[in-house]
Amino acid sequence: MSDPASPPSADVAARVGAVIRDVLGLESCLVAASSRLREDLGADSVDAVMLVMALEREFKGKISDEEAARFCTVEEVVDYVSLRIGEQGLS
Repeated sequence: MSDPASPPSADVAARVGAVIRDVLGLESCLVAASSRLREDLGADSVDAVMLVMALEREFKGKISDEEAARFCTVEEVVDYVSLRIGEQGLS
């Protein structure tokens, strides 16, 4: 199980970044940890749904609508996935 105080692994960050780039059709240099999904990366509500579905496929788990609604930055997505790896059996 992941320690909530430990930083996210580079692997999780890379995988989340790849999913975001794929769903939003972005170049890798455009996606930074501090990038805001809507304002900086241009994600709209349809993109947000597609992103959650892609993350669920990639990490083999479920993300509730309430939790997904809280994602504002790439870093928040990475942190969420990192914390949930142990709790939901994501891999």
